[in-house]
Amino acid sequence: MSALATAAVEVDRSARTYFPTERDATRAAHIGKLVDRTVGTGSRPYYDSVVIVGAGFSASVMAARLARSEQFHGRVVMAGPRTEESRRLKDGATLRGHGTDYICYALDVPHYAYVDALYGDIVDGRGLGTRNQVTMARKGSSGAYEFSRVASFQGGKKGSARPLFYGARNSRMQAAIYELMDRDGLIEVPETVSSLDEAFSLALGRRPLIVNASHNSGILSGKAANVDWATSAVQAPLKVRPGGFRTVETNASLVATVRRRNKVDVGLFNPYGDPLSPSSTFYGIIVGQVSARAGYDKQQELDEITEELYGVADALGMDVDDADETLAAGMIPGAPWKAPASPPGSLELQLIAHQGVSATFSDGMTTGASAAVAAAEAVIRGLDPDRAARRAVREVTRDRRIWNIERNRMGPLYDLFIRTAPGAVAYYPFGHHAKTTWASAA
Repeated sequence: MSALATAAVEVDRSARTYFPTERDATRAAHIGKLVDRTVGTGSRPYYDSVVIVGAGFSASVMAARLARSEQFHGRVVMAGPRTEESRRLKDGATLRGHGTDYICYALDVPHYAYVDALYGDIVDGRGLGTRNQVTMARKGSSGAYEFSRVASFQGGKKGSARPLFYGARNSRMQAAIYELMDRDGLIEVPETVSSLDEAFSLALGRRPLIVNASHNSGILSGKAANVDWATSAVQAPLKVRPGGFRTVETNASLVATVRRRNKVDVGLFNPYGDPLSPSSTFYGIIVGQVSARAGYDKQQELDEITEELYGVADALGMDVDDADETLAAGMIPGAPWKAPASPPGSLELQLIAHQGVSATFSDGMTTGASAAVAAAEAVIRGLDPDRAARRAVREVTRDRRIWNIERNRMGPLYDLFIRTAPGAVAYYPFGHHAKTTWASAA
Protein backbone atom coordinates (compact mmCIF):
# COMPACT_ATOMS: atom_id res chain seq x y z
CA MET A 1 0.00 0.00 0.00
CA SER A 2 1.07 3.58 -0.59
CA ALA A 3 2.89 5.25 2.27
CA LEU A 4 0.46 8.14 1.88
CA ALA A 5 -2.35 5.95 3.19
CA THR A 6 -0.82 5.63 6.63
CA ALA A 7 1.43 8.61 7.33
CA ALA A 8 2.15 12.20 6.38
CA VAL A 9 5.30 11.46 4.42
CA GLU A 10 7.28 14.34 2.95
CA VAL A 11 7.58 14.03 -0.82
CA ASP A 12 10.32 15.98 -2.61
CA ARG A 13 10.11 15.81 -6.42
CA SER A 14 11.00 18.29 -9.16
CA ALA A 15 12.57 20.78 -6.74
CA ARG A 16 9.34 21.12 -4.71
CA THR A 17 8.37 19.60 -1.39
CA TYR A 18 4.82 18.33 -0.83
CA PHE A 19 3.22 17.23 2.41
CA PRO A 20 0.29 14.80 2.11
CA THR A 21 -2.99 15.83 3.74
CA GLU A 22 -5.76 13.76 5.33
CA ARG A 23 -7.55 13.84 1.99
CA ASP A 24 -4.50 12.27 0.35
CA ALA A 25 -4.52 9.52 2.96
CA THR A 26 -8.21 8.91 2.23
CA ARG A 27 -7.55 8.72 -1.50
CA ALA A 28 -4.59 6.35 -1.16
CA ALA A 29 -6.48 4.12 1.27
CA HIS A 30 -9.43 3.98 -1.13
CA ILE A 31 -7.27 2.93 -4.08
CA GLY A 32 -5.49 0.44 -1.83
CA LYS A 33 -8.82 -1.20 -1.01
CA LEU A 34 -9.80 -1.29 -4.69
CA VAL A 35 -6.46 -2.85 -5.57
CA ASP A 36 -6.85 -5.51 -2.86
CA ARG A 37 -10.32 -6.33 -4.15
CA THR A 38 -9.29 -6.35 -7.80
CA VAL A 39 -5.91 -8.05 -7.56
CA GLY A 40 -6.13 -10.24 -4.49
CA THR A 41 -3.51 -11.28 -1.95
CA GLY A 42 -0.30 -12.87 -3.13
CA SER A 43 3.14 -13.59 -1.77
CA ARG A 44 6.25 -13.02 -3.88
CA PRO A 45 6.67 -12.11 -7.56
CA TYR A 46 6.77 -14.82 -10.21
CA TYR A 47 8.52 -12.58 -12.76
CA ASP A 48 12.01 -11.23 -12.11
CA SER A 49 11.83 -8.22 -14.45
CA VAL A 50 9.40 -6.31 -16.68
CA VAL A 51 9.73 -4.90 -20.19
CA ILE A 52 7.03 -2.37 -21.10
CA VAL A 53 6.73 -1.80 -24.85
CA GLY A 54 5.54 1.76 -25.32
CA ALA A 55 6.19 4.94 -23.38
CA GLY A 56 2.77 6.56 -23.42
CA PHE A 57 0.24 7.20 -20.67
CA SER A 58 -0.59 3.69 -19.44
CA ALA A 59 3.01 2.55 -19.87
CA SER A 60 4.22 5.44 -17.72
CA VAL A 61 1.72 4.73 -14.94
CA MET A 62 2.64 1.04 -14.77
CA ALA A 63 6.35 1.84 -14.91
CA ALA A 64 5.94 4.40 -12.12
CA ARG A 65 4.32 1.88 -9.76
CA LEU A 66 6.85 -0.87 -10.49
CA ALA A 67 9.90 1.40 -10.38
CA ARG A 68 9.17 2.55 -6.82
CA SER A 69 8.59 -1.00 -5.56
CA GLU A 70 11.28 -2.86 -3.66
CA GLN A 71 10.83 -5.93 -5.85
CA PHE A 72 11.27 -4.25 -9.26
CA HIS A 73 13.29 -1.11 -8.60
CA GLY A 74 15.93 -1.06 -11.33
CA ARG A 75 14.41 -4.05 -13.12
CA VAL A 76 11.82 -2.26 -15.24
CA VAL A 77 12.47 -1.31 -18.87
CA MET A 78 10.21 1.16 -20.66
CA ALA A 79 10.92 0.99 -24.38
CA GLY A 80 9.78 3.48 -26.97
CA PRO A 81 9.91 7.20 -27.74
CA ARG A 82 8.20 9.43 -25.20
CA THR A 83 5.53 11.85 -26.36
CA GLU A 84 6.94 15.28 -27.12
CA GLU A 85 5.12 18.24 -25.64
CA SER A 86 3.46 20.69 -27.99
CA ARG A 87 0.34 22.83 -28.03
CA ARG A 88 -1.38 20.32 -30.34
CA LEU A 89 -4.32 18.74 -28.50
CA LYS A 90 -3.84 15.06 -29.31
CA ASP A 91 -5.30 12.08 -27.45
CA GLY A 92 -7.42 12.33 -24.31
CA ALA A 93 -7.65 15.67 -22.50
CA THR A 94 -10.00 14.88 -19.60
CA LEU A 95 -8.75 12.89 -16.64
CA ARG A 96 -11.36 11.86 -14.11
CA GLY A 97 -10.66 12.48 -10.42
CA HIS A 98 -10.83 8.71 -9.90
CA GLY A 99 -8.09 8.24 -12.46
CA THR A 100 -6.02 10.96 -10.80
CA ASP A 101 -6.23 8.99 -7.54
CA TYR A 102 -4.78 5.95 -9.33
CA ILE A 103 -1.94 8.01 -10.80
CA CYS A 104 -1.02 9.53 -7.44
CA TYR A 105 -1.09 6.04 -5.91
CA ALA A 106 1.29 4.80 -8.60
CA LEU A 107 3.62 7.76 -8.05
CA ASP A 108 3.15 7.84 -4.26
CA VAL A 109 2.66 11.60 -4.30
CA PRO A 110 -0.08 13.88 -2.94
CA HIS A 111 -2.93 14.80 -5.25
CA TYR A 112 -1.91 18.44 -5.54
CA ALA A 113 1.64 17.51 -6.48
CA TYR A 114 0.34 16.01 -9.70
CA VAL A 115 -2.13 18.85 -10.27
CA ASP A 116 0.66 21.42 -9.79
CA ALA A 117 2.76 19.56 -12.36
CA LEU A 118 -0.15 19.69 -14.82
CA TYR A 119 -0.90 23.39 -14.66
CA GLY A 120 2.36 25.05 -13.61
CA ASP A 121 1.84 28.77 -13.13
CA ILE A 122 -1.89 28.58 -13.85
CA VAL A 123 -3.41 29.05 -10.39
CA ASP A 124 -6.99 30.13 -11.14
CA GLY A 125 -8.41 26.58 -11.09
CA ARG A 126 -9.54 26.74 -14.71
CA GLY A 127 -8.96 23.05 -15.51
CA LEU A 128 -10.89 21.68 -12.54
CA GLY A 129 -14.32 20.19 -13.21
CA THR A 130 -16.93 19.80 -10.47
CA ARG A 131 -20.12 19.42 -12.55
CA ASN A 132 -21.23 17.53 -15.64
CA GLN A 133 -24.17 18.81 -17.68
CA VAL A 134 -25.88 17.47 -20.78
CA THR A 135 -27.92 18.88 -23.65
CA MET A 136 -28.65 18.24 -27.32
CA ALA A 137 -27.21 20.64 -29.91
CA ARG A 138 -28.82 21.04 -33.30
CA LYS A 139 -28.47 23.52 -36.13
CA GLY A 140 -31.37 25.97 -36.28
CA SER A 141 -32.99 27.57 -39.32
CA SER A 142 -30.51 30.46 -39.14
CA GLY A 143 -27.58 28.06 -39.46
CA ALA A 144 -26.47 28.66 -35.86
CA TYR A 145 -26.50 25.85 -33.32
CA GLU A 146 -29.16 25.85 -30.63
CA PHE A 147 -29.46 23.84 -27.44
CA SER A 148 -32.28 21.90 -25.85
CA ARG A 149 -32.83 21.92 -22.09
CA VAL A 150 -29.61 21.63 -20.06
CA ALA A 151 -29.53 19.26 -17.08
CA SER A 152 -26.86 18.39 -14.53
CA PHE A 153 -26.22 14.69 -14.07
CA GLN A 154 -23.15 14.98 -11.84
CA GLY A 155 -22.38 17.63 -9.24
CA GLY A 156 -25.90 19.03 -8.93
CA LYS A 157 -26.39 22.79 -8.95
CA LYS A 158 -23.45 23.76 -6.75
CA GLY A 159 -20.81 21.30 -7.91
CA SER A 160 -19.15 18.30 -6.31
CA ALA A 161 -16.98 18.83 -3.23
CA ARG A 162 -14.59 16.29 -4.74
CA PRO A 163 -12.86 16.84 -8.09
CA LEU A 164 -14.80 15.14 -10.88
CA PHE A 165 -12.17 15.69 -13.56
CA TYR A 166 -9.23 17.75 -14.77
CA GLY A 167 -8.93 19.15 -18.29
CA ALA A 168 -5.36 19.32 -19.59
CA ARG A 169 -3.24 18.49 -22.60
CA ASN A 170 -2.41 14.78 -22.84
CA SER A 171 1.29 15.32 -23.50
CA ARG A 172 1.47 17.46 -20.31
CA MET A 173 -0.28 14.72 -18.32
CA GLN A 174 2.31 12.22 -19.48
CA ALA A 175 5.16 14.64 -18.79
CA ALA A 176 3.86 15.28 -15.27
CA ILE A 177 3.93 11.54 -14.53
CA TYR A 178 7.45 11.32 -15.87
CA GLU A 179 8.62 14.29 -13.78
CA LEU A 180 7.22 12.82 -10.56
CA MET A 181 8.13 9.15 -10.96
CA ASP A 182 11.16 7.47 -9.40
CA ARG A 183 13.26 7.42 -12.57
CA ASP A 184 16.24 5.90 -10.75
CA GLY A 185 14.30 2.65 -10.68
CA LEU A 186 13.58 2.67 -14.41
CA ILE A 187 15.67 1.85 -17.47
CA GLU A 188 14.55 3.83 -20.52
CA VAL A 189 15.09 2.71 -24.10
CA PRO A 190 13.98 5.44 -26.53
CA GLU A 191 13.90 3.23 -29.64
CA THR A 192 10.67 1.71 -30.94
CA VAL A 193 10.23 -2.01 -30.29
CA SER A 194 8.46 -3.81 -33.13
CA SER A 195 8.64 -7.50 -32.21
CA LEU A 196 8.48 -9.86 -29.26
CA ASP A 197 12.08 -10.92 -29.82
CA GLU A 198 13.23 -7.30 -29.58
CA ALA A 199 11.33 -6.92 -26.32
CA PHE A 200 12.90 -10.08 -24.87
CA SER A 201 16.37 -8.84 -25.80
CA LEU A 202 15.87 -5.88 -23.44
CA ALA A 203 14.89 -7.99 -20.42
CA LEU A 204 17.03 -7.80 -17.29
CA GLY A 205 16.19 -11.27 -16.00
CA ARG A 206 15.52 -14.84 -17.06
CA ARG A 207 11.78 -14.69 -16.38
CA PRO A 208 10.54 -11.33 -17.68
CA LEU A 209 6.98 -10.14 -18.19
CA ILE A 210 6.55 -8.47 -21.59
CA VAL A 211 3.86 -5.78 -21.53
CA ASN A 212 2.40 -4.34 -24.71
CA ALA A 213 1.34 -0.78 -23.93
CA SER A 214 1.88 0.42 -27.51
CA HIS A 215 -0.54 1.01 -30.36
CA ASN A 216 0.98 -1.94 -32.27
CA SER A 217 -1.49 -4.62 -31.20
CA GLY A 218 0.34 -7.40 -33.03
CA ILE A 219 3.61 -7.37 -31.08
CA LEU A 220 2.74 -10.18 -28.66
CA SER A 221 0.52 -12.42 -30.77
CA GLY A 222 2.02 -11.70 -34.19
CA LYS A 223 -1.42 -10.68 -35.46
CA ALA A 224 -2.91 -7.22 -35.06
CA ALA A 225 -6.45 -6.89 -33.71
CA ASN A 226 -8.85 -6.33 -36.59
CA VAL A 227 -12.26 -4.73 -36.07
CA ASP A 228 -14.76 -3.05 -38.37
CA TRP A 229 -15.19 0.25 -36.54
CA ALA A 230 -13.16 3.36 -35.88
CA THR A 231 -13.63 6.64 -34.05
CA SER A 232 -13.48 9.98 -35.83
CA ALA A 233 -12.45 12.87 -33.59
CA VAL A 234 -11.56 16.55 -33.76
CA GLN A 235 -10.56 18.66 -30.76
CA ALA A 236 -9.01 22.01 -29.93
CA PRO A 237 -8.52 24.41 -27.02
CA LEU A 238 -11.05 27.23 -26.82
CA LYS A 239 -10.93 30.79 -25.59
CA VAL A 240 -13.98 32.65 -24.33
CA ARG A 241 -14.99 35.81 -26.15
CA PRO A 242 -15.03 39.13 -24.26
CA GLY A 243 -18.81 38.89 -23.89
CA GLY A 244 -18.47 35.72 -21.79
CA PHE A 245 -19.58 32.18 -22.45
CA ARG A 246 -23.16 31.03 -22.73
CA THR A 247 -25.05 27.87 -21.68
CA VAL A 248 -22.05 26.19 -20.03
CA GLU A 249 -20.84 27.34 -16.60
CA THR A 250 -17.46 27.76 -14.89
CA ASN A 251 -15.94 24.44 -13.71
CA ALA A 252 -18.69 22.51 -15.49
CA SER A 253 -18.44 20.38 -18.59
CA LEU A 254 -21.20 20.36 -21.17
CA VAL A 255 -21.99 17.20 -23.08
CA ALA A 256 -23.59 18.69 -26.19
CA THR A 257 -24.47 15.72 -28.36
CA VAL A 258 -25.27 16.29 -32.04
CA ARG A 259 -27.47 14.05 -34.18
CA ARG A 260 -25.94 13.37 -37.58
CA ARG A 261 -28.15 11.21 -39.77
CA ASN A 262 -29.08 8.14 -37.67
CA LYS A 263 -26.24 8.37 -35.19
CA VAL A 264 -25.34 10.79 -32.41
CA ASP A 265 -21.94 12.45 -32.19
CA VAL A 266 -20.44 13.21 -28.80
CA GLY A 267 -19.77 16.88 -28.27
CA LEU A 268 -17.84 17.58 -25.08
CA PHE A 269 -16.84 21.05 -23.89
CA ASN A 270 -14.71 20.98 -20.75
CA PRO A 271 -12.75 23.32 -18.50
CA TYR A 272 -9.13 23.26 -19.60
CA GLY A 273 -5.76 24.63 -18.62
CA ASP A 274 -2.45 24.50 -20.47
CA PRO A 275 0.72 26.46 -19.64
CA LEU A 276 1.53 26.56 -23.37
CA SER A 277 -1.90 28.01 -24.26
CA PRO A 278 -2.61 30.47 -21.43
CA SER A 279 -5.55 32.08 -23.25
CA SER A 280 -7.47 28.78 -23.37
CA THR A 281 -9.93 28.09 -20.58
CA PHE A 282 -12.04 25.36 -22.24
CA TYR A 283 -11.53 22.72 -24.87
CA GLY A 284 -13.99 21.11 -27.23
CA ILE A 285 -14.11 17.71 -28.89
CA ILE A 286 -16.53 16.12 -31.33
CA VAL A 287 -16.46 12.34 -31.71
CA GLY A 288 -18.24 10.14 -34.22
CA GLN A 289 -18.05 6.50 -35.22
CA VAL A 290 -17.61 4.98 -38.66
CA SER A 291 -17.73 1.48 -40.06
CA ALA A 292 -15.40 0.15 -42.73
CA ARG A 293 -18.06 -2.34 -43.77
CA ALA A 294 -20.62 0.40 -44.37
CA GLY A 295 -18.02 2.55 -46.08
CA TYR A 296 -17.20 6.20 -45.45
CA ASP A 297 -15.27 9.12 -46.87
CA LYS A 298 -12.57 10.01 -44.33
CA GLN A 299 -12.18 13.64 -45.38
CA GLN A 300 -15.93 14.21 -45.46
CA GLU A 301 -16.25 12.66 -42.02
CA LEU A 302 -13.58 14.92 -40.55
CA ASP A 303 -14.99 17.99 -42.31
CA GLU A 304 -18.45 17.34 -40.88
CA ILE A 305 -17.35 16.92 -37.27
CA THR A 306 -14.98 19.91 -37.57
CA GLU A 307 -17.94 22.04 -38.67
CA GLU A 308 -19.84 20.78 -35.60
CA LEU A 309 -16.94 21.73 -33.31
CA TYR A 310 -16.75 25.28 -34.64
CA GLY A 311 -20.53 25.68 -34.72
CA VAL A 312 -21.22 24.48 -31.17
CA ALA A 313 -18.26 26.45 -29.79
CA ASP A 314 -19.61 29.57 -31.49
CA ALA A 315 -23.01 29.05 -29.89
CA LEU A 316 -21.27 28.77 -26.50
CA GLY A 317 -19.46 32.09 -27.01
CA MET A 318 -16.06 30.56 -27.67
CA ASP A 319 -13.49 30.46 -30.46
CA VAL A 320 -10.82 27.91 -31.30
CA ASP A 321 -7.50 29.14 -29.93
CA ASP A 322 -4.86 29.19 -32.68
CA ALA A 323 -6.15 26.25 -34.72
CA ASP A 324 -3.00 25.93 -36.86
CA GLU A 325 -0.97 25.00 -33.79
CA THR A 326 -3.54 23.37 -31.51
CA LEU A 327 -6.33 21.62 -33.43
CA ALA A 328 -6.06 17.88 -34.08
CA ALA A 329 -8.35 15.72 -36.21
CA GLY A 330 -8.11 12.11 -37.28
CA MET A 331 -9.35 8.54 -37.13
CA ILE A 332 -8.71 6.30 -34.11
CA PRO A 333 -8.79 2.55 -34.86
CA GLY A 334 -11.26 0.55 -32.80
CA ALA A 335 -10.41 -2.43 -30.63
CA PRO A 336 -12.24 -5.66 -29.70
CA TRP A 337 -14.93 -5.20 -27.07
CA LYS A 338 -13.36 -8.15 -25.30
CA ALA A 339 -9.59 -7.93 -25.38
CA PRO A 340 -7.85 -11.15 -26.45
CA ALA A 341 -6.19 -13.20 -23.73
CA SER A 342 -2.58 -12.28 -23.11
CA PRO A 343 -0.12 -14.97 -24.27
CA PRO A 344 1.83 -16.65 -21.43
CA GLY A 345 4.53 -14.40 -20.01
CA SER A 346 2.98 -11.26 -21.45
CA LEU A 347 0.25 -8.66 -20.92
CA GLU A 348 -1.91 -6.93 -23.54
CA LEU A 349 -2.24 -3.77 -21.43
CA GLN A 350 -3.25 -1.40 -24.23
CA LEU A 351 -6.05 -3.64 -25.55
CA ILE A 352 -7.39 -4.40 -22.06
CA ALA A 353 -7.33 -0.77 -20.94
CA HIS A 354 -9.05 0.54 -24.09
CA GLN A 355 -11.61 -2.04 -25.16
CA GLY A 356 -14.09 -1.14 -27.90
CA VAL A 357 -13.83 2.52 -28.86
CA SER A 358 -11.78 5.53 -27.78
CA ALA A 359 -12.40 9.16 -26.93
CA THR A 360 -16.12 8.83 -26.26
CA PHE A 361 -16.55 10.19 -22.72
CA SER A 362 -13.51 11.08 -20.63
CA ASP A 363 -12.82 7.45 -19.79
CA GLY A 364 -9.66 6.43 -21.65
CA MET A 365 -7.03 7.75 -19.24
CA THR A 366 -8.97 6.50 -16.23
CA THR A 367 -9.11 2.95 -17.59
CA GLY A 368 -5.49 3.27 -18.64
CA ALA A 369 -4.41 4.30 -15.14
CA SER A 370 -6.55 1.75 -13.28
CA ALA A 371 -5.50 -1.15 -15.54
CA ALA A 372 -1.83 -0.15 -15.25
CA VAL A 373 -1.89 0.08 -11.44
CA ALA A 374 -3.82 -3.19 -11.05
CA ALA A 375 -1.45 -5.01 -13.41
CA ALA A 376 1.62 -3.63 -11.61
CA GLU A 377 0.26 -4.67 -8.23
CA ALA A 378 -0.50 -8.14 -9.55
CA VAL A 379 3.09 -8.48 -10.80
CA ILE A 380 4.46 -7.36 -7.42
CA ARG A 381 2.21 -9.84 -5.59
CA GLY A 382 2.92 -12.75 -7.90
CA LEU A 383 -0.62 -12.87 -9.32
CA ASP A 384 -2.12 -12.75 -12.82
CA PRO A 385 -1.80 -9.21 -14.28
CA ASP A 386 -4.20 -9.98 -17.15
CA ARG A 387 -7.02 -10.88 -14.77
CA ALA A 388 -6.29 -7.93 -12.49
CA ALA A 389 -6.28 -5.39 -15.33
CA ARG A 390 -9.58 -6.71 -16.73
CA ARG A 391 -11.27 -6.54 -13.34
CA ALA A 392 -10.03 -2.99 -12.80
CA VAL A 393 -11.68 -1.65 -15.98
CA ARG A 394 -14.79 -3.83 -16.05
CA GLU A 395 -17.28 -1.22 -14.82
CA VAL A 396 -16.08 1.64 -17.00
CA THR A 397 -15.85 -0.64 -20.04
CA ARG A 398 -19.47 -1.66 -19.49
CA ASP A 399 -20.50 2.01 -19.24
CA ARG A 400 -18.61 2.73 -22.47
CA ARG A 401 -20.45 -0.11 -24.23
CA ILE A 402 -23.87 1.13 -23.09
CA TRP A 403 -23.04 4.68 -24.23
CA ASN A 404 -21.86 3.35 -27.59
CA ILE A 405 -25.08 1.40 -28.19
CA GLU A 406 -27.26 4.36 -27.22
CA ARG A 407 -25.53 6.69 -29.68
CA ASN A 408 -24.92 4.41 -32.64
CA ARG A 409 -27.74 1.87 -32.62
CA MET A 410 -30.51 3.95 -31.06
CA GLY A 411 -29.57 7.37 -32.44
CA PRO A 412 -33.03 8.81 -33.28
CA LEU A 413 -34.54 7.51 -30.03
CA TYR A 414 -31.62 8.81 -27.98
CA ASP A 415 -31.94 12.18 -29.73
CA LEU A 416 -35.59 12.38 -28.66
CA PHE A 417 -34.93 11.35 -25.06
CA ILE A 418 -31.94 13.64 -24.53
CA ARG A 419 -34.00 16.61 -25.73
CA THR A 420 -36.97 15.83 -23.51
CA ALA A 421 -35.45 14.25 -20.39
CA PRO A 422 -31.68 14.87 -20.46
CA GLY A 423 -30.98 14.33 -16.77
CA ALA A 424 -32.83 11.02 -16.63
CA VAL A 425 -31.15 9.69 -19.77
CA ALA A 426 -27.66 10.59 -18.56
CA TYR A 427 -28.18 9.29 -15.03
CA TYR A 428 -27.36 5.73 -16.00
CA PRO A 429 -24.61 4.88 -16.31
CA PHE A 430 -22.79 8.17 -15.77
CA GLY A 431 -24.71 9.92 -13.00
CA HIS A 432 -25.15 6.66 -11.11
CA HIS A 433 -21.40 6.03 -11.17
CA ALA A 434 -20.27 9.57 -10.29
CA LYS A 435 -18.83 8.50 -6.94
CA THR A 436 -17.33 5.19 -8.05
CA THR A 437 -15.72 5.85 -11.44
CA TRP A 438 -15.63 9.64 -11.77
CA ALA A 439 -14.93 11.64 -8.63
CA SER A 440 -11.79 11.56 -6.53
CA ALA A 441 -12.25 9.74 -3.23
CA ALA A 442 -11.76 12.99 -1.26
